[in-house]
Amino acid sequence: MVTVMADGQREPTNEDGPLFRSAYEHADAVDKAADPAQRRRAWGGFLPRALVALAEGFLRDWMLIGAVLFSVIVGFIGGSSGDLPWIIGGVVAAVTGTALVLIAVARHWSFGRQWTVILGVFALQIVLMILFWRTH
Repeated sequence: MVTVMADGQREPTNEDGPLFRSAYEHADAVDKAADPAQRRRAWGGFLPRALVALAEGFLRDWMLIGAVLFSVIVGFIGGSSGDLPWIIGGVVAAVTGTALVLIAVARHWSFGRQWTVILGVFALQIVLMILFWRTH
């Protein structure tokens, strides 16, 4: 999320993360370059950082979608198992995982907390799938 300052300029927040902030700071160097040599050096510092920040943003978005999808899959696996502990566990894990991911996004949690939730939900759902397949 980008904060709009009083003068109309935008500034990155904790949700954006260090990669985006680094690209943002180097973009400022491009704007402030006085001569063509400085401008080329500034572009050389900005472009790699911008591409990495863009890639991280796409990866984070896809991982959010994947974490919710894995949660739904675990819910279906548990719900269709016919075994009461697995039904309860699968549905609880699905609802909890989906809720955590959605809360992290809706409340604009920090970059690190979002990644922690995403990876934690993925890990929990994978462990539950493996345990189910090993026991059934």
